[in-house]
Amino acid sequence: MSTSTVNHLGVEYGHRFFAKVHEASNEAKLISEAMSKAGLDAQPERTHLFSVFSPDSEKAIAVSITPFSSKDLNHEGGLSISEGGHAQGVIVEMKRNEIVGFTHLAVTREKLVSSKHSVSELAEAAKSTAQLSDASIKAFAEKVGKVKAARPLVEMNVQQVRSLATISYNALLGDQFAREVHSANDITALRGMSSVVAEIALFVLFRTEGSSCCSCSCSCWGSSSCSSSYSG
Repeated sequence: MSTSTVNHLGVEYGHRFFAKVHEASNEAKLISEAMSKAGLDAQPERTHLFSVFSPDSEKAIAVSITPFSSKDLNHEGGLSISEGGHAQGVIVEMKRNEIVGFTHLAVTREKLVSSKHSVSELAEAAKSTAQLSDASIKAFAEKVGKVKAARPLVEMNVQQVRSLATISYNALLGDQFAREVHSANDITALRGMSSVVAEIALFVLFRTEGSSCCSCSCSCWGSSSCSSSYSG
């Protein structure tokens, strides 16, 4: 599937890309270890691969999105890794078929940093508007504080982040694993959370934007996450 500058390559090459880049990425390893400690197991065979072209940087990079799943499905996660080894992750907290909270995981100066938030905090940030807007998400992310990182090789924009989040989330909800652990009614309800997934992705984008970093990550079963590639 292709959406303008975002090309979805599916799972055919995802596992191999994940294995190669994860092995060489200290960021990915630190985030994976944190997810493992939280009771999440990686599912590399479900890794989705994307090629993203940046109109700003005039370059394209590959980005993988790997889901992490818990046995009770109350906490799920997603790890994104791009060419160059940059990685970010998200752990989401579930109550039945609703995403109620999320933790953003990133690496700065070779140390893992995290911040935990409720979905209601995002809604609270939008009180002054009729709906949760990009501006209200950005204001909330800036209030939480920027994540400092190296200069990215590729800049991603809001629309690309929304596309990556939505495409990967719905693709994962349609695979065999999802059908084995959720009823058809559950999957329908979970698809209704796609807007929340996109909002979490934008939170991560705005939290890293402007601090020499541009990436995003969100998830539900690793539903979606994306990242740009760093130099240095």
